[in-house]
Parts: sequence; C-alpha cells; structure tokens
Amino acid sequence: MTPLSPEQQAALEQLRDIRLPEPVGWWPLAPGWWGLIALLLLLVAGGLTWRVLRRRTRRYAALRELSVLRDRLETEGDPGLAAELAALVRRVALSAQGRHLARLSDRAWIEALAEGPGRLPPEVAALIAEAPYRRPETLEAERPRSLLTPTERWIRRVA
Repeated sequence: MTPLSPEQQAALEQLRDIRLPEPVGWWPLAPGWWGLIALLLLLVAGGLTWRVLRRRTRRYAALRELSVLRDRLETEGDPGLAAELAALVRRVALSAQGRHLARLSDRAWIEALAEGPGRLPPEVAALIAEAPYRRPETLEAERPRSLLTPTERWIRRVA
C-alpha cells in the first residue's frame, strides 16, 4: 500500500461517516392501509344493515313469535297454544303465498298446508287447521309440543 500524500490525508479527514435516514414512522398511513380500513368499514356497515333488514322480515318476526309460544309452553304449559299456532301459520301463509289462501278452510286448508312449499306433515296440518275450533282441554298435553318443530321448519321454508 502506498503512503498517502498530505493533500490526500487532509481530504480523507474531511470525510464524514455515512448518515442513515430516520426510520419510517407508521403515520401517515400508506394508501394500502387506508384501503383496508375503508373495506373493513364497508363490511361492518353492510353487516349491520343486513342484520337490521333481516329483523324486519316476516320470517324473523314469525320465528320470534314462535319462540315466544315455545317459551310460554315450557313455562306455563298453555293449552291454548295450538290455536295461537294455527293463527300464526295462517298469517305467515297469507303474507307469503297471497290472499287466495284466505278463503280456504277445512279440507282445502289442510291440503294447502300439506302440499304447499313448506309441506307440513298431514297430521300436523290437520291439527293446526282444527285447533282454533277445538276446545283447548281436548288437545293432549304433549300434542302442542309436537307441533312446534314441524311448524318452525315450515316457516323457514315458506316465509
């Protein structure tokens, strides 16, 4: 290695070490983060809107009313439940399938329930059709309980 001349030595002493830039901070956010935040806000707003609109559907209202009837049957053992269940089924059918069902009664109503979109079992459809006209004491104790599950399935399919 050759020795440095005094001019080179003086120039070398004037050199400074490499200065690194400051670390990059997290603020302001990069455009990708802003896009991700906007997407997340849209998803939350969409989910809340869907939840509010869902609660306004006839299916949700009918299932909520059916849940109230089920709770009342469990706590009080209400014998008039079958008649209220029949009224609920009639309201759901009228709102979902149209007013032409309003004039149906007796055998035609049973057939409409058993053969319609939800297809209630024929014995359940017959009991629901007859329930408003029977005395609550004539219904067996367990019979209204057996109506709840098929009716719930029917509401989920029809409404």
